[in-house]
Amino acid sequence: MSEEGKLTLGQFLRQERERRSVSIEQVSAATKISVRILDAIEGDRYRELPAKPFVRGFVGAYCRFIGLDSKEVLITFGDFMDSKAGERPVLDSGHSGYAFERRETEQSHVALWVVMASFLFIGTATIYFLRPSLIKQKSSHLEKLRAAHIVKSPSPVGNPVSPIMVMPSLSPLPDFPVLPLPSLSPIALASPVVSSAPLLVVSTEDPLNSGLDLKKEEIHHKVIFKAIDDVWVRYKVDDKKQMKFILRKDRVLVLRGREAIRFQASDPSRVSLSYGGQFGKLMTDESSAVTLNGDLTLFFPSQLAETIKDPFPGTRSIFSADIPPSANRDSLPTQRQ
Repeated sequence: MSEEGKLTLGQFLRQERERRSVSIEQVSAATKISVRILDAIEGDRYRELPAKPFVRGFVGAYCRFIGLDSKEVLITFGDFMDSKAGERPVLDSGHSGYAFERRETEQSHVALWVVMASFLFIGTATIYFLRPSLIKQKSSHLEKLRAAHIVKSPSPVGNPVSPIMVMPSLSPLPDFPVLPLPSLSPIALASPVVSSAPLLVVSTEDPLNSGLDLKKEEIHHKVIFKAIDDVWVRYKVDDKKQMKFILRKDRVLVLRGREAIRFQASDPSRVSLSYGGQFGKLMTDESSAVTLNGDLTLFFPSQLAETIKDPFPGTRSIFSADIPPSANRDSLPTQRQ
């Protein structure tokens, strides 16, 4: 660059380009800079060029393509570019007709407003066109929900001794799905079947004597049992009458107690329980379980095991009791003493 002091930036670039036998069109194709901009740079016509940062970028790309050190060129001709940048017109000087006539900050603000307006327009149009479809879809969903909650009244049963009773739904944990009740029987999951024995009188609010009738603030113990396979279960909640029936596979039984809960199963390895933040634990793995009269027994609270030696007085062992196959009506659990 022995002639740098005599040449302008544009003259220097043109001289170096022609020395390498490169056309201005080739520079434009390689750098993606228009021929008009390149010609203005080589002619030092800065009134036709955008702001100085853009010009520096153009010059850097130009130099790299023809094999010059862009940093050295920009440093050498830095003062020249600063002096020529003052020739560039701005909006408030009355000049017009250039895409770059506004100040950089003004261009940024305009671009930002254009983008925001575009998003607003697209969002409004989307809502306008999709709203009828969403309303229709929501209405259809609500109609399906209403239809799902319409339950036909069961036909009268010609048995004056055994009225049909509908029990409130049990409250299983999410990990323990409760199978839906069959359409032939609206009776609860573990409702006793009437036999020749004296009629068992139970509360319509809590037909399983499971503590369902307790208020939330009265519940001090809540245990959730799930049958891994068909199994006999026997339990007593507080001072309620003790219950005994077959809990079928995958069924869930929720017991709520104010003072105490005691529980037995004919095969403890077929029952899992959730209590106190522990979920899906087998009854046989519960460290607080004790064996009384041949039956593995759970007490809630566990301290009751120290004072109660016979949890179900007057009854025989439930361990390994025979389990009859499912009956036609979903094998309703049978209570026996």
